[in-house]
Parts: sequence; structure tokens; C-alpha cells
Amino acid sequence: MAPTLPVDPILPGATWRPLAQSDAAALEAAVEAARVADGGEEVRTLDDLIRVLTDPRAPADTNTLGLALCDGSLAGWAIVHERFHAQLARRVFLDGDTHPAVRGRGIGTQLLQWAIARGKETLAGQPADLPRVLEAFRDLTSTGAIELHVAHGFAPVRHYMDMRRDLAAAIPAEPAVTGVRIVPYDAAHAEAVRVAHNEAFADHWGSEPVEAEDWDRDFVGDPHFRSDLSFVALAGDEVAGYSANYCSEADWAASAVRDAWIGQLGVRRQWRGRGLATALLIRSMTAFTAAGMEAASLGVDTENPTGAVGLYERVGFVVNRRFVRLRRAAGE
Repeated sequence: MAPTLPVDPILPGATWRPLAQSDAAALEAAVEAARVADGGEEVRTLDDLIRVLTDPRAPADTNTLGLALCDGSLAGWAIVHERFHAQLARRVFLDGDTHPAVRGRGIGTQLLQWAIARGKETLAGQPADLPRVLEAFRDLTSTGAIELHVAHGFAPVRHYMDMRRDLAAAIPAEPAVTGVRIVPYDAAHAEAVRVAHNEAFADHWGSEPVEAEDWDRDFVGDPHFRSDLSFVALAGDEVAGYSANYCSEADWAASAVRDAWIGQLGVRRQWRGRGLATALLIRSMTAFTAAGMEAASLGVDTENPTGAVGLYERVGFVVNRRFVRLRRAAGE
């Protein structure tokens, strides 16, 4: 069951209620209005939001809340995503925002309070063998949202950045890695790449093994995944590394840059230090250029233990945006 809905609708004729798949178009309009107001570059399409509203890890009838206006539009929304299959912590991720036309009236506060209550309720049903936490990601420019979370017990625990590389600049030669061949991604590689991903990211802060169903849905099953622009590094028949890459045409107008994303780049521990990550980066950028892209983008933990930030800088990536990960214990 979901926590009690807020009592005060704040706006005349507005109603607090769970979201449904039929709200996808209204949610798309509200999310886009917030993106434009905040200067964001990630456009969430109608298809993206239908996927969100049908995600079994965020059941719409219990884990979403919207403030619906009389015309069916949304003044605000919150979504609680459950991530319980873990080794380090049981987590819920809170997402939501207020339509910019009605900000400053307390809607965001009610949305966050409801999301915290729902998150705590779901976590209470999980085993106490691991820490149980609520988390949120915010652009560092969203100072009001960050302050609101801090006022409700959240604290910054990690920083991330998006980096971008202009593909008009010369791309370095791809280094040869003895004993490894880089081949285009094929669906037959999916499970082996998932296993390699889990091993490659095992020493990354906060990283959790990805279950097969989540890999199929969120990674290679993401509608923006580009298998034709993705690569697998093979040592014999064994996956040594990989680059899973993505494109979202809807983002191109928002950022004024036609880019492709290096979404997941991983090298298994025994293959590190041989230039394989550089080779995968350069192979990806070369493919992006051939496909007519103007830039390559990626996201990275600023404290990545493998030296990824330095690697990206050496091949020409520069910081584009910065983000913060906020956390509070469920018991607080």
C-alpha cells in the first residue's frame, strides 16, 4: 500500500492521485517544461515515460504521485524506484519535479515528503541485513531542489560529471592490444557482456551487480541502445571489455549537438593497464564519426578508482555538466 496522499491540493481544482500510463503525455509535457526552465539537455520522450510508468520496479499505482489539474495536465509528480537486489544496500531512488509555472508554492515539498514516506515504507519490508537508504540524483545547477532534499535529511555522498568530446578534432590512432580483438556488438554477446560488466564495475563506489532482467530492460533493451555503434573486446571467446553506446535523437535539438553516448565502458581487471579502454573509446568515437555524429558524450564518477577521468581527458573529453548523489538512511 502507498502512504496517505497529501491533503492540501494547493491549487484550485487540483487532485493528488497516482499516475497511470494514460498520464504519459501529460507527464511528458510537464517534464519537458521543467527541462527547458532548468536548462537540461536530456529530453524524456513519450516512449521513455511510458517505460517509466510501466516499470515493475516502480509500480504506478503505489509508487507514483501526481498533482493533476482539471484539464488533465500535471503540476508536479514523484516516482519511487525500488532497487532491492543488492549486495551493499537496499535502495530506493526518488525522482520528481514541479512544473515551473507553479513552483514556489510548496508543491515540491509535499511531493518529496510523500516520496520519502513511500520509500521508507517499501524499505521497511526488506531484510535488515543491509543498510536501507533513499537516494536522489540532481544537477548541481538545481540548487533549490538540492536544498529541499538537504532540508529533509539528505546529504551529498558522491559527485558525477558528464563529459563531451568534439569529434571534429582529430581522433588518436587506436592502440593495438595484444591478444584482443574488438568486434561489433551482437545480441549473442548480451549475457557475457553483462557478466563482464558486473566484474568490471565491482570495485566502483556504490555499484551493484546487474540482474539479467534489468540488463535486458535498462541496458541492451533501452530503446536508445545502438548495437551498431557498440563494441565487444574478445580475448579468444572471452569478453575482456566492452562499450555499450546510445543515441537519443530527441536530445540533439536540446543540446544543439548531434552526439552519441558511451553509456557503459568496462574492462575486466586482468585486462586493465594494456590500453584496452582507450582502444574501445577510440573505436566508438570513430564509429560515431562515420555515423554523422558531431560529438561523443559520457558520464563518470569524479572519484572513479580506475583513473577513468584522466583517460577521458587525455583523449579530448571536457566537463559538460555536474551532478550530485544525495542520500538519507531510511530509519531517519
